[in-house]
Amino acid sequence: MDYSSVLKHIKSREGLLETLYHCLESGNSLDSIHIPHSDVFFVREALEDRFGCTLSLEQAEEYMKEAGWRDTRTSQEQDEGVRSFGSEQAEEDPFS
Repeated sequence: MDYSSVLKHIKSREGLLETLYHCLESGNSLDSIHIPHSDVFFVREALEDRFGCTLSLEQAEEYMKEAGWRDTRTSQEQDEGVRSFGSEQAEEDPFS
């Protein structure tokens, strides 16, 4: 499939889609791209909606980390781009 024809009509904010399609089209490894956890996309939208600002994914991810969020995937799962729900350790409830 020729992804360049798709890209003429789709533009992502940070160019993440374009970079992803370029890697797929050229056969380059996806390891060179940082694809943020899905939480980052949702939190960014919520922050922008709440505060009427525009944030990059990098900024949203940094704010999340400063607030204590961490990506719970193991380094191997991050390398593979896979989230394993069964591998998460239960954390203590801070409110109990």
